[in-house]
Amino acid sequence: MSLNPEVDQILPLGQPTNGADDRVSAPLAMVAPSPAPPVFAVAPAYEPPAPPAAAPWQSAPIAPEANWSPAPARKSRAWIVPVAIVAVGLVASGTLGYLLYTTTGQRDTARHQLASTQATLADTDKQLAARKATAAYVDMYVQNSGRVTTDYENVVACSSYITCRTTAQDALTNMKAFQSARASSSVPPALASADSQIGDALSAGIAADQELITGMDTNDKTKIDEGFKKLDQAFLSFAKAQAALGSELV
Repeated sequence: MSLNPEVDQILPLGQPTNGADDRVSAPLAMVAPSPAPPVFAVAPAYEPPAPPAAAPWQSAPIAPEANWSPAPARKSRAWIVPVAIVAVGLVASGTLGYLLYTTTGQRDTARHQLASTQATLADTDKQLAARKATAAYVDMYVQNSGRVTTDYENVVACSSYITCRTTAQDALTNMKAFQSARASSSVPPALASADSQIGDALSAGIAADQELITGMDTNDKTKIDEGFKKLDQAFLSFAKAQAALGSELV
């Protein structure tokens, strides 16, 4: 039996196959052909379309126009350089103008500050001069007022003719010196009123002390009493002037 089924269908069992002459001489039996094997349809694999050889706008040639002429050459941009120079000039002038404006403003501010500083210095100088004059006046007042006040206390405390006459003379001398010092001193405006009161009190004290001395020298009890009384009133006014001066100095 043959391994090929198609050969078995052509040659029946028992037919000799080993002789070449026998295969030639023996007639072949007509055998119907076997049906073809079934064919299964397989979807073909997807393949992307090939890219076109040329772009669509290049596929169709464009017919040249009859009046076509090459485009004129683009003019040279010679205006760019002048315009750039003008722009740079405008920027530079604007910058310089701003710097000039800023510098001018700073200069005016500096001048204003300088004027304000000068005014402040002038006012400070005036204040220093006034304080200096006040200090000089106060120094004069303290020295002289201390002496005349001590003299007045000695006159009030005296108990004999010799001591009373000496202390009264000392008080008269010192009160006149006080008046002279006041006249030669620069009186600050703020102390003018108090200084005027001091001057009036000293004038009254000088007149009262002179009357007291005259009464002692002439042994006139009336003048002695009047002199003491007026001297007390004068130094009472002097004390009020001192209070007014102290309130002005505070």
